[in-house]
Amino acid sequence: MTPKTQKIPAKISDYIADHFREDFLFEVKAVKQIGGHVYYMIEVSKDNYVHSLRFNEDGDLVKEEADQAFPQDIHDEQTFEDVPE
Repeated sequence: MTPKTQKIPAKISDYIADHFREDFLFEVKAVKQIGGHVYYMIEVSKDNYVHSLRFNEDGDLVKEEADQAFPQDIHDEQTFEDVPE
């Protein structure tokens, strides 16, 4: 079964619905087997952040990270002017 045809456990869908209720988009990025266990890597976009979630095969959240969806461009930062002596 490939990640595109494999269904995620209902517990994962419930977690996403409970924690990201409004205006969210999510994508199953990967379904991996690590050390004989299946993990679901899911990205959820909400409030200008991308939440990277990892669930185990039972649907329990085992890791969460959040990064800005649109980080500030370093070229948009103010430049330092010469400081008077």
